[in-house]
Amino acid sequence: MLIKLKTEDLTFGMYVSKLDRPWTETSFLFQGFIIRTSNELKQLESTCEFVFVDEEKSEAETPIRSSPSSIQLKQKSTDGSTPASDEDVYHDFKEELSVATGIHSSASNYIKTMLEDTRMGGTIDTGAAKEIVADMADSIIRNPNALVWLTHLKRRDDYTAIHSMNVCIISLAFARSCGFPVEQLKTIGTGALLHDIGKMKVPDEILNKPGKLTEQEFEVMKKHPAYGYELLKDDKQISADSLDIVLSHHEHTNGSGYPNALTEHEINPLTRIVCIVDVYDAVTSGRVYHNAMTPHDALKNIYNWTPGNFDQGLVEIFIKSLGIYPIGTIVELTTGQTAIVSSINEDHHLKPTVMLVLDKIKQPYTTRSIVNLSSKMWEDDKDPPAIKRVLNPDTENIDVPAIIQEETLNKTL
Repeated sequence: MLIKLKTEDLTFGMYVSKLDRPWTETSFLFQGFIIRTSNELKQLESTCEFVFVDEEKSEAETPIRSSPSSIQLKQKSTDGSTPASDEDVYHDFKEELSVATGIHSSASNYIKTMLEDTRMGGTIDTGAAKEIVADMADSIIRNPNALVWLTHLKRRDDYTAIHSMNVCIISLAFARSCGFPVEQLKTIGTGALLHDIGKMKVPDEILNKPGKLTEQEFEVMKKHPAYGYELLKDDKQISADSLDIVLSHHEHTNGSGYPNALTEHEINPLTRIVCIVDVYDAVTSGRVYHNAMTPHDALKNIYNWTPGNFDQGLVEIFIKSLGIYPIGTIVELTTGQTAIVSSINEDHHLKPTVMLVLDKIKQPYTTRSIVNLSSKMWEDDKDPPAIKRVLNPDTENIDVPAIIQEETLNKTL
């Protein structure tokens, strides 16, 4: 049943089925969605006078019935803490990038050392892992764009370490968008950082094979979540939820995943987040045997892969959190210039901040400028710059990691 409500009466968990105007006249990504974030509430209030809420699809307890199997987001936790994004102190991107670069470097050094120690049979310093995750969570809360920008510093020859770090960063940013309290962010981040530690018990000839695995080799690879769980299960510093992420990050909602063939309601809600991010970072990373998808294409594919694999509601939040044009996406502007998306503007999904890399005649800029496509400076412009289309960096011969490395070192962003 549809209920007509004024936007000022909306609350988290309500499913907005219809607006008082066409969806195409708004910045919402989906025609029908559950209200998850403060930004969505603000957008609805600023865009519409009233909306129609679907009682059957809503999760809110009042006046709409609740769904006990759903993740209850943006709620006060039992200890009285509020979701991380409710208390954000939003730092400038340039300011946070300087801090995030140091955190990223420390995390990179830790994960490489930890993986090597594990391979050699040494102990795992989980206390250090939790400290690094806490620093990452603080940075993500202040400004998620900075650390996410650094996830594009990828190298084909160092996949497992970089992948582990990237899954941690993106999972933290995703969980922040969901509105999880800070302590749960840290729980998710710790599990995500350590999620592939079991791969160090997989033979090198399988782990580093420059090609598709045989059926027998894949059966061995499928054991890595259980290996990771065994390595960590007796560590008193690792929570049960973090352990579950290590064990179950390859489970699918239809029971086709591994190692335990869990179905949707058997998969821990926190683990479902990392299941999505793990696939996203994998397909956007270049390997010897396959080229990377663009972030834009990866999101489209994940949305198409959702039935039977992922939590539908979480996938929609994930796409919103990364934006239609995720950080690192190469785009052509209506001005003819080529740019890299450098920051997401949470109130304007289609108008991110971009860094100009090529001019109108496709010549590289000596000094790269930053343009906020949602800036108020364009309000009186009859033809403001906008994104025309997404480009493939390989086709355009643009080395995104090299540009990000250069700009990060120069701190010119």
